[in-house]
Amino acid sequence: MLLFKRISVVGAGLIGGSILLAAKKRNISAQFSCWSHSPASLAFWSNLGWVNGHTSLKDSVKDADLVIIATPVDKIGETFVSLAPFLKPGCLITDVGSIKGAVLKAASVLPPSVNFIGSHPMAGSEKAGARNAHADLFENRFCFITPGPHDPADSVQKIEQFWQSLGSKTFLCSAEKHDEIVAAISHTPHASAAALILAVKNLPGFKPAAVGAGLKDSTRIAAGEENLWVGILLANATHVAQGLKEVEKQTAELRTIIERGDAAALSKILAAARIARQSLDQTHE
Repeated sequence: MLLFKRISVVGAGLIGGSILLAAKKRNISAQFSCWSHSPASLAFWSNLGWVNGHTSLKDSVKDADLVIIATPVDKIGETFVSLAPFLKPGCLITDVGSIKGAVLKAASVLPPSVNFIGSHPMAGSEKAGARNAHADLFENRFCFITPGPHDPADSVQKIEQFWQSLGSKTFLCSAEKHDEIVAAISHTPHASAAALILAVKNLPGFKPAAVGAGLKDSTRIAAGEENLWVGILLANATHVAQGLKEVEKQTAELRTIIERGDAAALSKILAAARIARQSLDQTHE
C-alpha cells in the first residue's frame, strides 16, 4: 500500500538500506532516493535500478514527502542543518538514532513547515554497510516512536503506520524515557560486552583457538563498529554510566562471594541470573 510518493534515506548503510529494501518489498512508496558519503554504497543502490543515489543532500531530499535520517547519531545535528533549506513544505522527517533526547534538540533547526517525529527501530547487527541490508530486518522488531509534546497527531500516526508497514511493533514514549530504556537494554550491555572481551583477552590463560560459543555469544555485540558506538555512548553518557556502576556493583558482589567460597550465596546469585535471562526468552515467545 502506497503511503508516500517519494522516500529519501539519508545514510544508506545497514539500517537505511534495509528501510529501502523493506519499503520497496512492501510497496510503501512510488519512488526512492538516497544519499551516502560512500561511493561504493551509492553504486550498490544505483545498480538496483529503482533507487536514485545522490552525492548531494539537496538532490536526495528534493520533493520527498518522507525523509529518514540514518546517519550516526553524532552526525544527525549537522545533517539537519545541511538539509533544512531543501525540504519540501509538509515533509515528514524521522530518524533511526538510538538516542532521542539529543536528536530532538538538534531537530529545532528544521523549518516549521516540516514535521520531525523521532523513531528508533530495535534492529541491527554487528555487521555494517549496504551489502548487509535486508528487507526483513524490521519484521517483528520493536520500534520506539518519540514525538514531542506539540507534534501533530496525524504526523505521529503516519510515522507509526510507516514502521508497522515494515513489520515493526511500535511503542510511543518521550525522548527522555526512551534514552533511559535503551541505556538498560542496549547501551549498557554493549559497553559491558566491550569490557568483558578486553578483560578476558588480558588474562594469562586466554587462548583464542580454544574459544567456544559461550564467550562468542556473550561478547558478540562488542564486534559493532566503534565509530557508531562512540557517538551513542557519549550522547547517553549519564544513563550508561549509571548502568556500568550497577554492573560493577554486581561484579564486585559475585567476586567477593567466589573469593570467600560461599557456595550457598553463589548458587543464589547464579539462580537469580538464570531466571532473569530465561524470562527474556519467555517475553518474546
